Amino acid sequence: MFTPVDVVQEVFRRIRERGNDYVWTELVSEQDAISEAERISAAEYSRNVSPLFGIPFSVKDNVHVTGMHTTCGCDGFDLLPHTSAASVAKAIAAGAIFIGKNTLDQFATGLNGTRTLGGYCRNVFDERYIPGGSSSGSGVAVAAGLVSFSLGSDTGGSGRVPAAMNNIVGVKPTLGLVSSGGMIYNNRFFDCVPVFARTVEDGYAVLETIRGFDVVDDFSRPDADSIPLKVDVADRFVFAMPHTEQLEFFGDSHAETAFEKAVEAMERAGGQSMKIDFSMFIEAGRLPFDSGLLAERAVSYGDVLKTRPETVHPAVAAMIRKGLDYSGTETVHAIYKMNELRNKARQMFQKFDVLMTPTVGRAYTCDELKADPIGLNNNIGYYTYPISPLDLCALALPASIRGDGIPFGVSLVAAAGRDGVLRTLGERFQRQVRLKPGIDQKGAPVSEKHEQAR
Repeated sequence: MFTPVDVVQEVFRRIRERGNDYVWTELVSEQDAISEAERISAAEYSRNVSPLFGIPFSVKDNVHVTGMHTTCGCDGFDLLPHTSAASVAKAIAAGAIFIGKNTLDQFATGLNGTRTLGGYCRNVFDERYIPGGSSSGSGVAVAAGLVSFSLGSDTGGSGRVPAAMNNIVGVKPTLGLVSSGGMIYNNRFFDCVPVFARTVEDGYAVLETIRGFDVVDDFSRPDADSIPLKVDVADRFVFAMPHTEQLEFFGDSHAETAFEKAVEAMERAGGQSMKIDFSMFIEAGRLPFDSGLLAERAVSYGDVLKTRPETVHPAVAAMIRKGLDYSGTETVHAIYKMNELRNKARQMFQKFDVLMTPTVGRAYTCDELKADPIGLNNNIGYYTYPISPLDLCALALPASIRGDGIPFGVSLVAAAGRDGVLRTLGERFQRQVRLKPGIDQKGAPVSEKHEQAR
């Protein structure tokens, strides 16, 4: 039986073996991590009373950890917080062992993982392809087996896209279910702390530990402690998906074929499909990055563009400038539109249990994103951008390994507070596709990959 010290030593061995993979912005020292492992062991923690006992984890570098720098991937922005984010503190209190801070698209602005002024981490299946962002380092750290889970941030898909691109699970909770206190915000209406994990069971075990009402977080839900995270769902259930003409794969035939197989897997799990008009989602998807709500970017980190412009990635700088061009009137109208669409979404989701979409419509290469950083990034967010503006929760799931060897994932989406439904149906879906998590699937025999895709 492995001890927490054994686990920590293996983690650092794997990190050293990968070399400079651009997954980390800062690591704790191995000796400090071993000391923490010894401390929790000596305190006679047990799996019964400490649900995350001895489990290694990491944190995206826009979430505060006491004594660790918060840089958001920008040399011109560097904080040394004295208090950890509420989610981090809860994970540590539950016996998890913190390993380090993860790289990200600068200021968590982007869904591809290439928006850095230095090197960037790569997809664990094929380094030519994007790792997904903005929580790129967090997704790769879990997929590569360096940590068991990671905490990121999600505004428009950052907790789901890296999961899809690297064959792991991304849990995007109901807004306000997990305190966002201790995070550098993009937009407080949309921001949340997602969990990257190897399996649905692992992801929700972490979520159960870090969730809860936070009196100092103005966006925390008062019912955050009572929302059920495990519920029964009938053997037969209804899942919606966009009308065929609204499904976008941006010319990626591998993704289109993979989604068809994922739908079949969901039907084998007991689901009955129905088609819905996706227009409302497309409209909602424009709000985070194409409305007055974008102006909030300047509140959190706009000063860096004035004082240290050379440290800001051009695509990020363009987003900040765009946000500043909106008037107060336009921002108010955007808030009104958001509430209107949320009301429509609440009515729509009474007709089915979950919505199922691709997480990413097309797998892009790093070179493609660098050639068109704005347009292609928007394509990546086609399915993920709408979810938080509509106040929905989501679960990104590995679905198959495509014919070209790249992972393909789907997202299950539910109404706010229905996180437990996602958990139950997500576990059923995982039993159908039977994929090994993360990079472990990369070594599976070809015949096994084909069997799991059927």
